[in-house]
Amino acid sequence: MNIILISNAPASANLNLAAQLLMGSALVVGMFLARRKLFRAHAVCQSLVVLINLIPISIYMLPVFGRGVLPTLPGSLGDRFYLVSTIHAALGLVAEVFGLYIILSAGTKLLPQALRLENYKRWMRAELALWWLVIALGAGVYLVWYQKGDEPAPPVVNKASRESLTATVTLSNNRFEPRELTIEPGMVVVWKDVAGPHTVRSDDGSFESPILTAGQEFNRKFENEGRYPYFCTLHGSAGGHEMAGVIIVARHARP
Repeated sequence: MNIILISNAPASANLNLAAQLLMGSALVVGMFLARRKLFRAHAVCQSLVVLINLIPISIYMLPVFGRGVLPTLPGSLGDRFYLVSTIHAALGLVAEVFGLYIILSAGTKLLPQALRLENYKRWMRAELALWWLVIALGAGVYLVWYQKGDEPAPPVVNKASRESLTATVTLSNNRFEPRELTIEPGMVVVWKDVAGPHTVRSDDGSFESPILTAGQEFNRKFENEGRYPYFCTLHGSAGGHEMAGVIIVARHARP
């Protein structure tokens, strides 16, 4: 498992990937239960996996897709990252809906006879193959989103003139560097993305960048003293959780 999980990825992403791998493995166990003619145990195993999977879909996968991919569609489909993410989401939805359909068809009498499946074995094998394809695509998306990027450069201050002072925060996978930056009023902070898709959004919603990719920048001038916490909507959350940072604006912040 440690070979796959990335240490600097959010805990929620690691937990989701581990859960998907465990559920995929449980489906394989269920297949062997059927081969040993333990049909009751097989039905319970497969049904539990499909139903439990509704939890990570609703509380993690759909929200992440909605924040990080959906707003960019359809224009971003020319980018392989967004294309693979969208295919993963679409096939994952198909796999989950089809799994629920198999449960209703094989384990209940809720569906009319005309809508029930025949040759359950063939369809269950197809569902297992589709499920593992979705897991493989999801692992690929995970590796792209959270792969370790190059070490960010230290923050840069341009001292050409007081009015044009700027400070740079670099965005790599799952971190802002520096996480806490103190500047003087009137300075401009430039967030420079060096690896992966990210956003910059203040906790209070007073400023927000579009989705940035490597090489893109977002900047904001801070006129008033105060504390301005922010986070990446794809990899963090308000309150300083996971990929988050803070700008502190104070007079005489620098010698």
